[in-house]
Parts: sequence; structure tokens; C-alpha cells
Amino acid sequence: MPAVIRATIPLLLATLFVATGCVTAPWVPTDGAYTSPVDRYAIDLPQGWMRWTQGEDGRLVVTRDGVLLQVIMIERFRVGEPLKHTKKQLARGMMPQEAAEVVLDNFSSNKDISGLEVKDNRPTTISGKPGFWTVFTYKTKDELKLKVVYCGVLDGEWFYGIRYSAAQRHYFDKDLKTFETVLRSFKLKTNA
Repeated sequence: MPAVIRATIPLLLATLFVATGCVTAPWVPTDGAYTSPVDRYAIDLPQGWMRWTQGEDGRLVVTRDGVLLQVIMIERFRVGEPLKHTKKQLARGMMPQEAAEVVLDNFSSNKDISGLEVKDNRPTTISGKPGFWTVFTYKTKDELKLKVVYCGVLDGEWFYGIRYSAAQRHYFDKDLKTFETVLRSFKLKTNA
């Protein structure tokens, strides 16, 4: 075998592993209590579900039957930094309903979804702090209708979003109580 080909094979294999996701963190079973090593919160996750943490931003993803059927997601954004789909920004001292408007605008500006309809938008308490609870529906590019509960809370320079998204037809109602239990267990580890 020529030296050039021998030298190229490891590079091709490494590229293949990276491209197919073999170097990402694996899905692991949830075992109840979970503390984020980066994002300074603790939460009780439902038994029998699987979790995955996205390395670069610490986003926690939890599902039982697959992320297109139902998913609970915890994400954290630095206040004042741009969100992916909107020019609006979260700001320190914002009222919870103002933060909800920014989050909803971020979703409605996403070109990959259509027909966003807000069903509910109200204040709530998250980890002892004023937050918001909003419910909305939308369609994916594949015409799957999803229903979402998105709850958010500002904590100093950080915004925490706790989201439950599921196929509206069967899964949403089936796992809503599970999400509500998870949300009640969410505890911030700092008060910046």
C-alpha cells in the first residue's frame, strides 16, 4: 500500500467519526437528580427517560420516545447576547412578560417553523423568582404540529429557559404532568 494512502486512512476515519457524531456525548438514562456542571442549576429528571447534554452550550435535552415526539430542554443564555432568530435581546431587569415576548419573537422569526399561535402567556414562579409560562403551537417543515410550554426566568446576567415540546396530537397531554413535576424541581444554584 503506498505511503500516501496509509497516511490518509487515519485522517479519513477521524473525519468519518466526527461527521457521524461518534465523538459527541452519548444519550444516558436519567436517574432522578441532575446538577448541571456548567449552568448552575439542579433538577429532578423523570425516571425511564434519556438525557443528553450538548457540549458547546450546556443545553440539556431529555426524552423518553425521541425528540420529535416529546422533549424537555433546559437552556441558558447570557443576557444581552443575540438570540438565533430575532434582533430583540434579553436585558437585565426585564419584567418576565417582556422576556416572554423576546422568546416568542425568537420562535416566530424562525424560518424553519410556521403558523406559531400563542395559547397562553402568564407569570409564574421558577426557583423562587418571577418568571413566565407560555404555551404555543407551530408546524415544522414536515407539517408536524407541535405544542410547546416554554418557561423562563432571569437570574442576574443569565436567562434560563425550561421547555417542553411534544407532538400535539398524542404526546403533549400524555407527558405534560411529567414536565410540570420537572419544572417544580428546577432550582438555581446562584442568585447573581
